[in-house]
Amino acid sequence: MMRLQNHATMMPTKVLPAFLFFFALVQVFYFPTWNAGFVTDFTGLLWRLEGSGAAGILNSFGFPALQPVLNAFFFLFYKAFGANPLPWYLVFTAMHALNGALLYRFGAAALNAYRARAPHLAAFAGAVFFLLSPYQSEVVTWRVCFNFLLSSSLILGVLIQASGWMKEGRPRQLLAAHLLFVLALFTFELALAVPLACLALALTFPKEEAIEGGRSRALRRLCLPQFGMLLGYFVLNRLLLGAWVGHYGAAVHLKFRLGDVLSNYFLYGFKFLAFSRYWPHPWKEGLALQLKAPALLYPLALLVAGGLIFAFFRFRRWKGEGRAGLLFLLFFLFALAPAINLYFNYLLHIENDRYGYLASAFFFLGLSALLSLLPRRLYLLLAAGFIGLSALFLWRTNQYWKQSTAIYYSLLEGFQWYGAPAVYLLNLPDNLQGAVLFRDFSGQGHAFRDALQYIQRKPYAGEIYEVAQYNLAYPADDVSVSIEAPRQLKVEFNQWGNWWWRRGIGMGGGYEAGSYKVVSHGKFYLLELDSIPEGAVFLYQSAGTWKALPAKEAREGR
Repeated sequence: MMRLQNHATMMPTKVLPAFLFFFALVQVFYFPTWNAGFVTDFTGLLWRLEGSGAAGILNSFGFPALQPVLNAFFFLFYKAFGANPLPWYLVFTAMHALNGALLYRFGAAALNAYRARAPHLAAFAGAVFFLLSPYQSEVVTWRVCFNFLLSSSLILGVLIQASGWMKEGRPRQLLAAHLLFVLALFTFELALAVPLACLALALTFPKEEAIEGGRSRALRRLCLPQFGMLLGYFVLNRLLLGAWVGHYGAAVHLKFRLGDVLSNYFLYGFKFLAFSRYWPHPWKEGLALQLKAPALLYPLALLVAGGLIFAFFRFRRWKGEGRAGLLFLLFFLFALAPAINLYFNYLLHIENDRYGYLASAFFFLGLSALLSLLPRRLYLLLAAGFIGLSALFLWRTNQYWKQSTAIYYSLLEGFQWYGAPAVYLLNLPDNLQGAVLFRDFSGQGHAFRDALQYIQRKPYAGEIYEVAQYNLAYPADDVSVSIEAPRQLKVEFNQWGNWWWRRGIGMGGGYEAGSYKVVSHGKFYLLELDSIPEGAVFLYQSAGTWKALPAKEAREGR
């Protein structure tokens, strides 16, 4: 009986049954978002796709990054689905379930290689932690985030093939690992972490599990070619894009401040482990401020670094679960590295969670592996509690997407002023608790106009002025508008918890644009206009419906 059990633990984890189970599980929590996510950058994506044929795939439809693999999928989806929400939803949820299944397979194989007691159980729990984390909703729901889903699948595929090759030595496994890495490189920048991950895998892979010549063979045939391909990728960026790094550019991606990097790593750790995004505002703000204070940050970083160094010096003495957990922790650090210097948002729910999607997979796998060192009943109790909290917060987060989507389509369908020469939008919602609605980083009033054209398919020919945006705390949030003087309006929140936005951030004290000026006083702002076009209309939204103020009244001050 023992021999049969040992043989069973050595069998490879099957992806298809895990995928089918995970796909059904994902549907339970994400179906409320089935028509969500066609917002902001998605309209920009449609603008690029509609302006080019299939040949645009080669230059990523003008986007400043080498992402032809990603854009081939986007082009295919657009031609097949248009903006029909259900197929997009099924593809995105299927990819999320697939990533969970691949994570399960990789985790079980790694834990099995390190002789963990229950590799399949620990890997399965880690995959469920990942799938039901509330921090995945942005990637699974926002339809421009396919890059995170696809690149994560490819990277997990690289690790599965690489670990399989180090154990079995089949040439096709090595070839598959290199091919998947190339595809990942031309999908998204998360792939930059792969060579480091494979190097860590090669250096820590159990000798008793590796084929003859294991470590040196892996360094020569797996790691060195990957670093060479990485160098070639940067050179290609330089030749084709004129910069070593695309997407946001070298000024953003290569700007590393030690304090920001260290504090962001800790903030991500607290977010994943302790659900800090859902804490009361004073708590999470206090955490963010404390972790940016050098007096705490640097001693804490030295303590953690010292602990990691000590742990790896004693790596061979750890139990299998501990060794695998340390490896997964390294992968977490590597997977976050390409985005660790980008802005960490702790204030709203959802926003910028996409940057930690892949890293969270390794974090949760490592968490499950380390928890499995505990007695079995305690481990199962803690795992069940963690899954319960994740499920609760995920359901709540997806309700934000559902509510924001209802408002989004209600405002598009309720716009009836196509004959007006100009429309002033006095309180266009930027987001609901972080679920994006009409965000415009340009400040040129493109968000609502583009949504009318590409989502509603009813383009507006006049001028749109997005005077002010704001964050919705609740779907019923609204404003009061009063005429203070000729060509001067006062727009005031009817509740607390909102603030004025412009270009994706707070408005500050206001701004000037062309024929009008906005002066913000916090709870309200004053709109001062030099002139108002004849027939123009002022709109303000309340609970998803538009209310109108005729231009004549604003012009005459009554």
